[in-house]
Amino acid sequence: MTAQETAAATPESPLLVERHGRVVTLTLNRPRRRNAMSTLMLTQLSQTLDQLTARGEGAPGALVLTGADGTFSSGADTREPDWRDLSRRAVRRAHFRTVFAALHEAPFPVVAAVEGYALGGGLELALACDLVVAGEGAQFGLPELGVGAVPGGGAVHSLVRRAGRGVAARMLLIPGERVRADELARLGAVERTVPDGGALAEARALAAAVAEGDPALLEAGVRLLRDSGHLDRTAALGVENGYWWQAASAASVVDQIQ
Repeated sequence: MTAQETAAATPESPLLVERHGRVVTLTLNRPRRRNAMSTLMLTQLSQTLDQLTARGEGAPGALVLTGADGTFSSGADTREPDWRDLSRRAVRRAHFRTVFAALHEAPFPVVAAVEGYALGGGLELALACDLVVAGEGAQFGLPELGVGAVPGGGAVHSLVRRAGRGVAARMLLIPGERVRADELARLGAVERTVPDGGALAEARALAAAVAEGDPALLEAGVRLLRDSGHLDRTAALGVENGYWWQAASAASVVDQIQ
């Protein structure tokens, strides 16, 4: 992402891109729809993530995902004219999968800054990040069953793994159920809470601190974090061994260059 491309974003764009040092911030920008993710927004998000995660000069040290005007995202935009058209839903679904895959493969840490609501696909987007910083009153939920869908972006898996089956069951099965950020923080699905309105500043500060680390070690660290949590101990130790050698090899190359 070049400085020119960053500067080209306009307030009317469904996705805003900003760079501060080694930290890039992506802002979901449809505040009148509580940042519901339209097909256009998902297209831009997947394309931008593809650019940012490409290795090369100018790659960020960390990424922050947030939403405009005090709301993270209310999920997929169910008011799009063709919402019930299965072929069009398949297109949106493909974009969602591309976004989640890009976040999982990103060679740098990703921090979510959540205020207001993170519902459905918005919750899935937040939980796809490595760290979640949230205003203490932010509310998380999975309303998919009420709109003729089921979660498909990893939210149930992430909730069961990070917060427990009980919370996943409440959010998935009880109509209108919302869980506040401070409860999810106690359970381990949110890493840090701050007074409402302070999530973005805190997330950017956290991302800047993390981005100071060695890029090769950060990449090994985030891949280890993402890949080992669901494995049994033997398999997890094998994954850790692989990333240990990857980090050691990268450090050896740096030493030789210096």
